[in-house]
Amino acid sequence: VVGLRQTVRDMVLSLAVVLAAIAVILLITWRPTPDPVRVVDPTPALSLARAQADYPVLYPADLDASWRPTSARWEITPSSQPDPAWHVGFVTPDDAYAQLGQSATEDPSFVADQVGAAKPAGEWQGWLRFDAADERALVRVDDGVTVVVSGTAPWPTLQVLAERLSPTAVPTRDPSTTPAG
Repeated sequence: VVGLRQTVRDMVLSLAVVLAAIAVILLITWRPTPDPVRVVDPTPALSLARAQADYPVLYPADLDASWRPTSARWEITPSSQPDPAWHVGFVTPDDAYAQLGQSATEDPSFVADQVGAAKPAGEWQGWLRFDAADERALVRVDDGVTVVVSGTAPWPTLQVLAERLSPTAVPTRDPSTTPAG
């Protein structure tokens, strides 16, 4: 009986040593999960677009910090060529996605690329509405310039973005942002 107690005691001690070693390793290597949203500064891309475009390049005015810009570009895309397209994407306050696309292209595939699987669904304040199960879009063409506000965000959020578009608005400076990408 004494030998059996000693064997059980040794086994428990060995298990404790192994668990302690695992705990130390976990404490040393544990890293908090970073926010998967990479916030960017859209200012460089917006400045370039406004300097090169022959039309007013839009940006939403007065968005609070809960609108996090995640992408910004001014580039020629397959559906906008030969004209460049302005793009800025946001994670919205309700953690959905919303984006602004703008180009002077006459290629109808630009709108198709911007609205994805969404189909025409009426109008809203001069904008054409497009709707699908998981994405929505508002499209407007003014003086040959196509503007598309789209994403997975609910209609009220996309409408806020569309209502705030301005040719003079600039991004709010946030020290936590990184260069546009």
